[in-house]
Amino acid sequence: MKKIKILHKTPKGKIIGRTDRQPQINAIVFLKTEGRTKLGKIYDVFGPVNKPYVEIIPFNDAVGNKALEVGEAVISDAKKVQKKRYKKRSK
Repeated sequence: MKKIKILHKTPKGKIIGRTDRQPQINAIVFLKTEGRTKLGKIYDVFGPVNKPYVEIIPFNDAVGNKALEVGEAVISDAKKVQKKRYKKRSK
């Protein structure tokens, strides 16, 4: 699990944080609380390679505001790759 330090919220509602490693785009981010509440998805990664900033799109405003209070989040390591399965057509 990669930790994110929540820094601030942008005027458009996105959350800016900082981490120690390069995360994947669209990775799910959880708040570092007892219940592991889903915060949102990583939208953008920018800044220096060794300590990049991440832009997170929260799933809703209530969770976004709670993230500012908690101050820390965690990126999930699970890689959810959805593969399309095609059915064979019968003649």
